[in-house]
Amino acid sequence: MELANSSSEAITARVRYEIRELDQVIENHDITVDIPANGLFTVELAAGPFKAEFTGYGIDAELMINDVVKDQASTAFDVVSDWRRATRYGFLSDFGTEQSGDSEDVKWMSKLHLNLVQFYDWMYRHDDLVSGEDVYTDLMGRAVSRRVVEEKIALCHEHGMKAIAYGAVYAASKAFAEQHPDWRLYTSAGEPYDFIGIFNIMNISPKSPWHAHIVSEYGKTVERLDFDGIHMDTYGFPKTGWSRLGGVKRLERLEEQFPLLIESTRAALSKLKDDICLIFNNVGNWPVDTVARASQDAIYVEVWKPYERYHHLREIIGWAQHCSGGKQVILAAYLKPFRELGGLGEEGAEHAFRLLNAVVTAHGAYHLLHGENGGVLTQGYYVDHSKLREAFRRTVRDYADFGVRYGHVTHDEGLRDVSMTHADGDNLEYAFEGFPYSTYGEAGKVWTVIRERPDLKLVHFINFLSATDDCWNEAKVAPEPLQGRTVTVAIDGELESVLLASPDAGNGRAIPLEYTIVATPRGYAAVIELPVLLYWDVLIIKMKGMAA
Repeated sequence: MELANSSSEAITARVRYEIRELDQVIENHDITVDIPANGLFTVELAAGPFKAEFTGYGIDAELMINDVVKDQASTAFDVVSDWRRATRYGFLSDFGTEQSGDSEDVKWMSKLHLNLVQFYDWMYRHDDLVSGEDVYTDLMGRAVSRRVVEEKIALCHEHGMKAIAYGAVYAASKAFAEQHPDWRLYTSAGEPYDFIGIFNIMNISPKSPWHAHIVSEYGKTVERLDFDGIHMDTYGFPKTGWSRLGGVKRLERLEEQFPLLIESTRAALSKLKDDICLIFNNVGNWPVDTVARASQDAIYVEVWKPYERYHHLREIIGWAQHCSGGKQVILAAYLKPFRELGGLGEEGAEHAFRLLNAVVTAHGAYHLLHGENGGVLTQGYYVDHSKLREAFRRTVRDYADFGVRYGHVTHDEGLRDVSMTHADGDNLEYAFEGFPYSTYGEAGKVWTVIRERPDLKLVHFINFLSATDDCWNEAKVAPEPLQGRTVTVAIDGELESVLLASPDAGNGRAIPLEYTIVATPRGYAAVIELPVLLYWDVLIIKMKGMAA
């Protein structure tokens, strides 16, 4: 916790804080601190130890001077046995010499609780990743300092983050490709494939020498620079191509080749370092079904058209969860409104962020968007990212805190999405009154995302009342606050607790709600009155004595 004192005299203060899991207080603490004059003082708050496989906790603190509460703040942390259960991904892209000694970029990302960091375009060449020079120029003409790359890797490790090296699976420089024409991939018209005229596409088949070459290059990044794994990038095309190995033409289907390359990379890197991380880029949601079960650590999807509507994100997440057998899902969904400021300006982009964060989290996935020094991704070349306004950074942190505080609930692997089968029409397990709602994210309504297991029911309310479209990558106006919501939930047992939490109110703390049990023609139900909805809140219903 950081405490600022703008006065010319030192201040003695008390910090009282509670550790909560949902609404239950786990620990109480009360400490005294001396804050120097005209300075910033960092206080380390003790907690635990905790025994948990995956649990999020909130820290709610009060600053007291002379027994009077002067300020309040909240944050969050989680206890996770394996980082693969909570894959919070961010990016770094600036490795110039001027970055030497600067730790603020990684410090910012730590405040967002990121635990995986993609080092984007850190390399010398896509076919020759690790340069022997201290300063070198990459294929896009940028100066990169190897020493800075190493500093940033060490900083990530100090903050408990894995440093992941970007490495395209089939991209080579023109010079390298021309030296190895048999290693290239060709179109059906006989022309060599390339991307934007700079990156030449190579044949990744195990029979191709490129396969062993790129795996060896990945190994060098781990051995020489202490990276923790590889972000295996693809471009979404080609999906098929012709090889000319040994003078023989052969049609290669890349969806069949990708899993083999992932397995080769895992086998090679696991010999070099424990707990290697592999992330593979399914561009445009392709080819998730063939690579999902390969030895990668999460399902990463870079979202492009035609996946342009909010409900398309639900489809992507649901399909990835189905195919992968329990791996976490990361969406690289870049928000162009932060770059292309229209009539709604930066505020329009900020409203779009809050709604998009809600949609991704409500469906149990993670979002790659944030990076160095308030950086936010707006398109596929991470170097050209945009910056968050200073005034909005606190909101972004609030949403990050919320995601961690309730991550063990929102990302519980036992939850099933029953939004389309348990509400509306003849489905009366969940009934909503007092507001227009949609089970699939329509503009002008509140999206009710319902996920449950036998002992836990979650209902997310995402406010699209003021939205004129349901496109996730367009600026939005501020939602109209909504009052007067009533929810009726069918129950088959005794309730343990009914809670409501929102990143938009009460520092994200869960508040208990009163409810009434009524008898209906279909059995007992709980009737719950909800407070005002801003952007997003979640109703958390826990049942007593029911096995998960």
